Parts: sequence; structure tokens; C-alpha cells
Amino acid sequence: MMMEPPMQICRRGHPLLLAAVCLQLLGLPLLSEGQSTLQLGRGALGEFGAAITLPEVEGQATRLMLGDAHGFLHVYEQQSEAEAFDEIWVSEYFEGPIAGVFIADINLDKLDEIILFTESGRFHFLDVRDYHTIWSNPPTDYKRISAMHLYNVDDDPQEEILFVGDGRLIVYDGRDQFEEWRSDQDNITATEMLVGDVDGDEVEEIILNDGFIFDARYRDLEWQSPESFGERIGLLDIDDDSIPEVIGEFSGRQLRIFDIDLRRMKASRR
Repeated sequence: MMMEPPMQICRRGHPLLLAAVCLQLLGLPLLSEGQSTLQLGRGALGEFGAAITLPEVEGQATRLMLGDAHGFLHVYEQQSEAEAFDEIWVSEYFEGPIAGVFIADINLDKLDEIILFTESGRFHFLDVRDYHTIWSNPPTDYKRISAMHLYNVDDDPQEEILFVGDGRLIVYDGRDQFEEWRSDQDNITATEMLVGDVDGDEVEEIILNDGFIFDARYRDLEWQSPESFGERIGLLDIDDDSIPEVIGEFSGRQLRIFDIDLRRMKASRR
């Protein structure tokens, strides 16, 4: 019986290589920018949005942070060289299922923070050293957040928080904690998003997996596909035209390819 290779859990708020998500879909290793990876377990662990490896600290064993469906964060510390961890910390209740966890210097203080969001419309910044809450958005801002991504989409030095809140795409300033922009469209249901130049105009787009494409800089709606791009999406140039295609995964196994510059699903050819 063939054993599955160990998966990597490794996520940062800053953008990965453009093809990273697609490499996962194709069964290849996920590449990251400079963050250490944790070889852990088997199966899909490396793809969970609410699981991260915490930054390495000298003299401290590897630590893993997991957010659960009951609204709690857990920190586990490796107990030996084997794949054995023990829980060393659990958070207070975050008022809803934890849907994603990131690490980034979101407030430009030259220190990484933990950023988490819940399905119930909250997001929080935590200290990466002792996990205390630094800041939380007001509880009445949003009723639901279905997707989040960190990316610098303007001329300031820090990454913005891009998320789908109450059916709208929202660009949020994490340093000064205010909403920079929200879409007029209020029917967005995306659960994943990426940023990349997918139409060859040398300006990046925000790609939402439910079919919306927005200009990342000027925030114009460029295209709304009549069909979803899939439950999970990746970007990779597979026809050597210097423009990445959107590769979407449907039903956990079936892949479809979309040419955004041509506004259509890529045709099969023999």
C-alpha cells in the first residue's frame, strides 16, 4: 500500500508565487516566500485556511495554530521529532466559526501579527508572541464574511485586507483600521479570491471564485462570468501567452480552465 507524502502547513498574508495554489491542485509542493514549513500529517492539512505554522522562535519548539468551527484558536507545540503535538494555549471565544488565519505585518509596526476572521463578520489582530488580541473590528460592522485575502493593491507600503462582507467586496486598511472601498455589487458569494494580472493589461485584478473580476487598483468591475470558477482557484499560464489562466476545482476533483482575457472557459483541443 502506497503511503501519502506528508503535507505542508504554511500560510502568510503576503502573496505567494502566482502559481502556488495551482501547484497544490496539481499535486506539487506549495512554494512560499521565506517562511519555514512544517511537515505534518497526510492528506489535505496543508490546504486548510485556518491552520498556520507560527514563526520560529529561537529555543522554542515548532508551534501550530488552528482555528476551529466553534470559534476558538488553539496553539499546539511539537513534543518531539515525531509528529506529536500537545495543546499549550486556547483562546477565548471569537463569536463565530474561524474561517481563516494569516500572518503579516498588517499595521506596519515592523512586527508580524496574526490576523483571523470569522464567518460571523469579525476579524481580529493578535500578538504573534503571546496571542493576546491587539485590535478587533466593531461587532456591528458586518454580519458575515465569506472570504479574505491580504494583498497590497495601492501605493501605500502595507497590505490591504480584501474580503467579502455581507455580499460586497471590501478593501480595508489594516494599519489605520478603516474601510477604503466597497463594491456596489451586493450579491457576491465568493469563498476564495486571488490577485493577479489575468487579462494582460499590466494591471492586477481581484479574482473571486464566484465569477467576479475587479480591477485591483481602480476597483472597477471588469467582468462577471455567467458561471463560477470553482470551489478552489489557482493561477497559471498554461498556453505560453504570458497571461495566467484561472484553474478552478469543482466537486473536489474536476478541473476547468478559464481564459479571463477572452472572457470564456478554455476550449478543449486534441
